[in-house]
Amino acid sequence: MINNFEILKKLRTGSLILLVFAWHVIHAQDLHFSTPFRAPLLLNPALTGAMPEDYRVVSAYKNQWASVGAPFKTIYASYDMHLLSTNDNNNGLDAGMSFFNDKAGKTSMGLTQLNLILSYKFQIKEVQFLSAGVQMGYVQRSINYEGIKWDSQYNGVGYDPALPTGEMSLLQNNSYLDAGAGITWKYIPSKKFFAKLGGAMYHLTMANGSYLEAAEDQLNLKMVLHGEGEMVLNDQFAILPQLVAFKKGAAFEVNAGSFLKYVTGERSKYTDAMIPSTISVGCFYRYLDAVIASVLYEYRRILSIGISYDLNVSPLKVASSSRGGIEITLQYRGFFEKGHIKL
Repeated sequence: MINNFEILKKLRTGSLILLVFAWHVIHAQDLHFSTPFRAPLLLNPALTGAMPEDYRVVSAYKNQWASVGAPFKTIYASYDMHLLSTNDNNNGLDAGMSFFNDKAGKTSMGLTQLNLILSYKFQIKEVQFLSAGVQMGYVQRSINYEGIKWDSQYNGVGYDPALPTGEMSLLQNNSYLDAGAGITWKYIPSKKFFAKLGGAMYHLTMANGSYLEAAEDQLNLKMVLHGEGEMVLNDQFAILPQLVAFKKGAAFEVNAGSFLKYVTGERSKYTDAMIPSTISVGCFYRYLDAVIASVLYEYRRILSIGISYDLNVSPLKVASSSRGGIEITLQYRGFFEKGHIKL
C-alpha cells in the first residue's frame, strides 16, 4: 500500500514538472499566438503602420492547456498609426505601442511587456516597398512561489507548509529593458496578387532573465522569419498562405498554413466606396506541436474577429486529450478623417 508520504511526493513531482514546463514555454520559446499575423506588432516591428487606413487597434486573448491543469493565459493589445506620409501613403513614418501579459500554471509564472515602436516605409520600385522598424520595451517577469511544495517541507509523514523551504533567495519580480528590430519587403504586381517577406530579431539587449538573486541567465537572441501573400482566384475567392519561423537558442518553431477567403458581396470596381465583408477559414500546422483550425470574419475592412483552436499532436496529447486551447483576436481599423469609406 502507498502511504501518504509517497502520494505527496508524487504530487510534488507533478507540480515540479508543470513548473519546468511553464518555464520552458515562457523562457525558451517566448510568447506566441496560433495566428501570429493577427498580432502584427508582436511579429515584427516593421509591420507597424502596415495598413492603408490611418490607424489600427488590435487585441488578442489565448487560453491554453486548461485540460492539463492551471491554464496558460495570454492577453495582447496594440495600437499603431501613420505619423508622417506622402499623399500616396507609399512613404512615411509610423508609430505604435504594444502590451502583453502572459500567466502560466499554478505559480502564475508571468511575463508583462510594454513596447514603443517606430517604423519607416518607402517605395523602392513601382511595385516594391521596404519597411524597417525598431522597438524598445520594458519587461517584468513575475512568479508566485506560494503554490510550490519543496522537499524540505515534507516531515516524513506528510507535507508541512510551516517548515522552511531551504531554498536560496528567490526573486518574485525581475525587470529589464528589451529591444528589437525588423525589416519587411512587399511586392504588389497587380490587384490580384501580393507577397510580403520579413525578418526580425529580438532581445538585442541580451538582458538577465533569471529569477534567482545574484544569478545570470542571459536571454538568447530570438530570430523571426515570415512570409504571407494573397492570390485572388475570382471575384469571390482568394487564397492567403502564411508561414512563420521562430528561433531562440535551442527552441525552434514553424507555423504554416493558409486561409481561404470568401467575399460575401459586391465591391466597387474603381474606388473604395463600397468594400464587401469577407469570411475566411484556415488550417495551420505548428511543427510537431499542433494543428490549428481558424475562422475569420471581416466587416468591410473595418472590424474583424478571428477564432482559432489548437488540436495538440505533441506527446503531451496523452495528458491533454489533444485539447490545446482557444484564441480570440479583434482588429479595428479607421481613418482620422471621415469620408474615405462609405459606411
